[in-house]
Amino acid sequence: MIHVSSLKVKTWVVLSIALSGLHSALLPAIAQAPPAAAKTGAVEESLDAIEATYQAEISAAEFKRLESIATLAGKKQGEESNELWRLYFDTVVDEELFSQAEKTAEKVLMVKDLPLDIRALAEATHIIAEARRGALEESLASVQKLFAAAAQPKDEDLIVPVHVQLGLVEVYLRTIVDAGRYDLARKAIDTMTATSKSEDLIEYLAGEKASLERIGKPVAGLKGMDVDGRPFDMAGLKGKPVLIVFWATWDEVSEDQLDDIAAMTEAHKSKGLEVVTINVDRLRENAEPPADLAVDIRRFLVERNLLWKSLISDTGDKDYAKTLGVRYLPSNIVVDKAGIVRHVDRSAQGLATAVAEVCK
Repeated sequence: MIHVSSLKVKTWVVLSIALSGLHSALLPAIAQAPPAAAKTGAVEESLDAIEATYQAEISAAEFKRLESIATLAGKKQGEESNELWRLYFDTVVDEELFSQAEKTAEKVLMVKDLPLDIRALAEATHIIAEARRGALEESLASVQKLFAAAAQPKDEDLIVPVHVQLGLVEVYLRTIVDAGRYDLARKAIDTMTATSKSEDLIEYLAGEKASLERIGKPVAGLKGMDVDGRPFDMAGLKGKPVLIVFWATWDEVSEDQLDDIAAMTEAHKSKGLEVVTINVDRLRENAEPPADLAVDIRRFLVERNLLWKSLISDTGDKDYAKTLGVRYLPSNIVVDKAGIVRHVDRSAQGLATAVAEVCK
């Protein structure tokens, strides 16, 4: 049984580092601007349009703030400058503004005798920005260079902080996995495993590598009863493309994704796409009995008109999370018509592409 302590809610680590010793006169050069906000006074035609405009305005304001922080940091010196750069990179990582900050990060990396913690943040920004603009091979080379340097520090104090490594690895691997470049993900994992001295990072990388091993293999057989009390057998879906989605009522991100998946999969109904949801609430301590949980899940799905096959992961041979190698939420598995796993753990945008591929 996978306990909640090991079935983790996947969050993108915020790299909060106290910056010290940075004396520079850097001026920012931001790579690209955020989406333009809608013109004031425009009449929105739907709630989605209103939300999109709101998010665009927030993005524009955050971009302007980030640009101003970088400008000010470049003008200041000493501890005042350090604190501003700390705020700058915290914002970049927290808001995932790697692409926007790439040029500034490149300028930071040109500073001689740059403290390693600052360099690591700038390198992380540069590497992830490379990957996000499609320069995947180049980004892997950057990862290899960074970790090779970290493996032979001139001073023990210059080892890349573990939380910086974890943050870089997590976001970077998500980016290249979403691009479907599992081969590069494996190479990056091998590189970082070979050079890292962190047991935490090595353990994390081992789990990620095991997760990728599912790709190209037949999906594990699942048998049991669905939440409506009907028998379910994964083998019965062979010949159809299948999307398996893991979720929990206590994880808002994985719960909210179900509505998004409903909209995304509607276009593929004619291709025979089957969606199987697996709830993992039973993996928590003091969880509801299966029968009571099934009632709650049925109600949740019916209220949203989500007429999918739904199972509850439990103990023993009903521990579907363990059977399918699921380590965190949100998690998904895309299976082709031959019953072969083709994609795992894609984000919303990457998942749409993956599903379209197996529905051809």
